[in-house]
Amino acid sequence: MNVNELLAALPQEDLASPAESEWARGQLQQILDDLGRRPAPGGSLHRLWTLSELSAQVALAYLAVWLRRWFSDAESSKRQLMETNLRVALKLFHRLGYLRGAMTKLGQTAAHLPNLLPAQVADMLERLHFDAPPMHYPLIREVVRNEFGKGAEEIFDGFEKEAFAAASLGQVHRARLKTGEAVAVKIQYPGIARTIDADFANLSVLLLPLRLGKDWESAKTQFEEVRRMLGQEIDYVQEAESTRLARDLFRPEDGIVVPQVHAGCSGKRVLTTDFIEGLHLSDYLATNPSQESRNAFGTKMYVAWKRMYYAFMPYVDPHPGNYLFLSDGRLGLIDFGCVQHYGPEEREIMILADRMAFEDPTLAREVVHRVCGVTDDDPAMDDYLQLMTKSRDWMMEPLNRPGPFDFGDAAHYQRGVDSFSSAVNKRLTRANPMYVYWNRSIFGIKAMLLRLGAQVDVQEVIRQERPRQLNGTSLVS
Repeated sequence: MNVNELLAALPQEDLASPAESEWARGQLQQILDDLGRRPAPGGSLHRLWTLSELSAQVALAYLAVWLRRWFSDAESSKRQLMETNLRVALKLFHRLGYLRGAMTKLGQTAAHLPNLLPAQVADMLERLHFDAPPMHYPLIREVVRNEFGKGAEEIFDGFEKEAFAAASLGQVHRARLKTGEAVAVKIQYPGIARTIDADFANLSVLLLPLRLGKDWESAKTQFEEVRRMLGQEIDYVQEAESTRLARDLFRPEDGIVVPQVHAGCSGKRVLTTDFIEGLHLSDYLATNPSQESRNAFGTKMYVAWKRMYYAFMPYVDPHPGNYLFLSDGRLGLIDFGCVQHYGPEEREIMILADRMAFEDPTLAREVVHRVCGVTDDDPAMDDYLQLMTKSRDWMMEPLNRPGPFDFGDAAHYQRGVDSFSSAVNKRLTRANPMYVYWNRSIFGIKAMLLRLGAQVDVQEVIRQERPRQLNGTSLVS
């Protein structure tokens, strides 16, 4: 990653003048130089202060824009807003890149959801999925030595010290095994577990007022599920196992590639897999692909997502950093740290909800019982039933039309967002903790297909994939 690549990620109208372009270039270079030298802070108070300071600066920046609107014409106001968006994007990229961990993941998620942030901010933060500023190698080389008792240069036949990708929890280096295979080596940032503990200690304090509400128990279990999943994401042994299980799900004829794990060069904080050469979403779209190509890739994405779901191990973090578009038309899936593995209770709930969606809508009341813990005598039952029906109708939209469904239709995605927002506003948030990441998964895959502008024959995909579940079997034991 370099300054030119980051500048290219921004809408070019934000850099209309040479002076602005030069200013942005200088700011980005300073950011990259600064973050390369600094490990993520682990103290709760320091992280809370950094986040609070960032929030205040962003709020003041937009307050200033709002005030200036009263004294500027429309063209000047538009220009001032674009300039502010650019400055805010750089500030968020810098501070979230510095905090790393859970806070960087928050920025990634916000950037991936359409229309949540200004385009200038979202386009910059999207780079945090795979282009976060990497740490200089001297800061992380001890992670490798502590894991294996020797340095990377001794383990691999060739090892590039400059990372080619970085995200919230670690960075990835190209290397070559002693046997000659090209591999990607993901190395966890030092101290990242402490940053997650610190962020959750701060969040626990902020959640204290919720203890007085009737939905506290549900909120607490959902909070604990997020913490559990983040703890899983920093356990590369678990990610290696999830990668192996996912790899076993696909055959060559699927056109879906999952990298092989190299166990001898992997551990709890280092993960080595095959290197896959491909383009990320924004780079693929920049090639101006045909609609046929978009549809083919979109179908593979949907098949991969559904197959893992029906194998009771949903891929709950679909975002641009986890997909690679290969030149031969195959789709690469990478990064299996955020995969839920359903146990018996979650499987029963999933099958019940699936039957309600596809076979028997009258099961909605039983689903509300199991998913939301709402009883028949609860005054909120009718509201939850309405929410369940509305959610089911939105989920089934792609199946209620014959032939390919156009996921590029932003109105479909917006209906789902509006329904979810309405539920939150009405405080209809009681749910089994598995649904924290299930909601993230469904909005994530649909956001990817929206960006891709893909048309997918969902009926055909479901016809092929759903029998695995109906037969009571799974490709994963």
